[in-house]
Amino acid sequence: MANGNLAGVSNWNNDQAILVEAEQKLLGIALHSPNALPEILSALSQDDFFLGTHKLIFGAICNLNQTGKAVISTTVIDALENEQKLKAAGGVETVTALSETYYGDEALETLIDIVFQKAMGRKFDQTLKEISQLRQSNNDLATVLNTAQNELLKIDLDYKQDEVQSIGTTIKSLVTKLQQLERNPHATTGVPSGFNRLDKITSGFQKGDLVILAARPSMGKTAFALNLAFNAANYKNSSQQPHNSIAIFSIEMPKEQLTQRLVAMMTQIDAVKLRTGQNLTTDDWRKIRKAEDQLQDTKIFIDDTPGLTVQQLQARLHKLKRDSKINFCIVDYLQLISTPGSSGENRQNEIANISRQLKRIARDLEVPIICLSQLSRSVEKREDRRPMMSDLRDSGAIEQDADLIMFLYRESYYERKDKLGNQNLEPNPVQETELIISKHRNGSTGTVKLSFNLEYGKFLDLAN
Repeated sequence: MANGNLAGVSNWNNDQAILVEAEQKLLGIALHSPNALPEILSALSQDDFFLGTHKLIFGAICNLNQTGKAVISTTVIDALENEQKLKAAGGVETVTALSETYYGDEALETLIDIVFQKAMGRKFDQTLKEISQLRQSNNDLATVLNTAQNELLKIDLDYKQDEVQSIGTTIKSLVTKLQQLERNPHATTGVPSGFNRLDKITSGFQKGDLVILAARPSMGKTAFALNLAFNAANYKNSSQQPHNSIAIFSIEMPKEQLTQRLVAMMTQIDAVKLRTGQNLTTDDWRKIRKAEDQLQDTKIFIDDTPGLTVQQLQARLHKLKRDSKINFCIVDYLQLISTPGSSGENRQNEIANISRQLKRIARDLEVPIICLSQLSRSVEKREDRRPMMSDLRDSGAIEQDADLIMFLYRESYYERKDKLGNQNLEPNPVQETELIISKHRNGSTGTVKLSFNLEYGKFLDLAN
């Protein structure tokens, strides 16, 4: 089969012979069928072909199509000759022979699938080889693991690329969804927050959305995120069964502290008691046991790896989505996500890159991601300290990437600082809090009034 001669396959094993024959037939279709060509070009790249001659010929076909020229054997031959690649592609005889393999388009999808599957297999094998070589030459296991996770996920995402759909197919899906919503006017289309006014505005957190929850320190970001996780995990669908699974990536706080906060929220037991284990009453223990039983069946998964990279987050969320059907993710918080190898000199660019990658992860895995974020100190210098999007710390790119941006604000927090001048003075344990929706790509904005019990970390809808 040297130089693209189609007469025999004695130099190949059986799998290679089948693949080479599939490539030949596919190129034959490309040279003869203008109607089939777009499907081939959208499904495969030049590197997906096994034979070097086939790579060159398909590359010429791609170039001709991009320039609007006819794709037939003579134009392909001319294009290869102009680039001085005709000899390397097997010569006129090879292109002519490929053209003569055309017997119709009936097997097009099967042929594309054969070539694509084998290409993915080769990419996988090559990636494993490169990872092995990196491991032998690099003693830093963390670097090797990050590289391995990133490269293997690239293959996985390529493998699961969604097909392009016609608008006709999409509208059918939309109409079906609208009919379901009409029959159940109180249903949310996304993961519910458990807060009525917020869910009315958003209809829940939507698949593929990146949601930013930002506030100044001590406003209750982590507490609110825990409320969202608990409410979503315990939301019951029409069959009265919880059906949401939540992943929490807590880079700032260990899982034991998060769980302690969650138990305080559920039981309304003083946090000091839960932290020290002292002065717990019989009723306290009854509440703790009840919370323990409930959390045993609650699908909340916590990863508290310090210094987590966005590649690690992607890999772990991908595994959780596969193994535990995760459909909601919380990251606490954006500015603590690590970027290995960076000098830290341009943190703004690093945060912008992390933000873009989080949005891509949300889209690829079809999971809403709520990412907590810090605000810059500039908000403290204004008379009206309600946050704005320009207060987001480190990166204006967050504004662009996020589908939904929410800020927490408590007027009483600043009144206590300004008027009393003593942060050690006991605050009112229940305080009115504003959840300000400043950006909503697919809906309205506004302010949701909540009550926040500081002692137990519990948020509730504020009664009118």
